[in-house]
Amino acid sequence: MYHMTVFDQEGNKLVDEALEAKSDSEAKEKGQAILREKEYSHLPYRIVHRSGRLVEFLSHKAKKAKAEA
Repeated sequence: MYHMTVFDQEGNKLVDEALEAKSDSEAKEKGQAILREKEYSHLPYRIVHRSGRLVEFLSHKAKKAKAEA
């Protein structure tokens, strides 16, 4: 079991939902599909395993740095 959270630039939660996946890579794929579907690919997000292990993370600072480059 995994969990995905997506935030707007002010830190408000836009998505906060469980992901059923058998592996980290499957969780990443499902998370990326949600980001594309909801057009949130440009926003900060995290995917964590139920144990608390961070699987994938993109901070608001990383997005901002990419945009300025």
